Amino acid sequence: MKKLNLLYILFCIAFISNAQIQEENFNSSTMPSGWSATTGPTGCAWVFGFDGDLVGSGFTNAASFTSGGVIFDDNACGEFVNNVVELEGPAIDLIAANVVSAGIELVYNHQVIGISGNFMVDVWDGSTWQNVLFVDGDDTERNTGTNATKNIDVSAYINSNFKVKFIYDDENTQTWGVGIDNYKLLNTATANIGDLVDLGFNYYPNPIVNDILTLQANEEISIVNVYNTIGQKVIAKKPITLESKLNMENLPEGMYIVNVAIGKKEGSFKVIKQ
Repeated sequence: MKKLNLLYILFCIAFISNAQIQEENFNSSTMPSGWSATTGPTGCAWVFGFDGDLVGSGFTNAASFTSGGVIFDDNACGEFVNNVVELEGPAIDLIAANVVSAGIELVYNHQVIGISGNFMVDVWDGSTWQNVLFVDGDDTERNTGTNATKNIDVSAYINSNFKVKFIYDDENTQTWGVGIDNYKLLNTATANIGDLVDLGFNYYPNPIVNDILTLQANEEISIVNVYNTIGQKVIAKKPITLESKLNMENLPEGMYIVNVAIGKKEGSFKVIKQ
């Protein structure tokens, strides 16, 4: 059993590696190659490789980026400076990479004083910037003491010059700022269900799941196992039906590998729980 678990963990790692198109963890103290950034009117800049407590992130326990991240410390810039700063990633040709479905996985922390300060994520669609995430200063996730994870479907913006941009606007006030721990661009169409196609297998929604994942086939689905990214089995079912519904509502946000068996055939695919 331990050997099987190890093999499946290795499979998950390989699966995730194939799905990953672009990643930046901002662990280094210098700006990553290919990235660019703007500064505030008084010269306040993004700080890379920050691994301390995020000031203002929690009333009792502060959040942190233990392995490093990038922050914009608005509080260090003074009052009413009107900081609007950007951090832009390198372009990538998703057309040449044959990507038909893509998603962003982002770990960040938004700290505010009062309800001031907005954090935004834009993507370049080939001709203009499109906003895909807007975190307002009065969002309920602010100052929680824990980092937030967002999964964003960007399939509608696939092009030959795709890139991402993070924007922070302090709304001309003095507030704490924002930090980004990790950014990933994933190929959300990556799957290995070829052996099941002839059996009429399909699943939806794809790839973003909020609560219920529905599996369907022309023959009885015998086994369904769901694994997290470290190989732990979080759902196990033996439906023996043509349709099976998986309740993922209580699972943490993130990526999961779903393994399905129909008779003697098996297949696996990835979903993103939001």
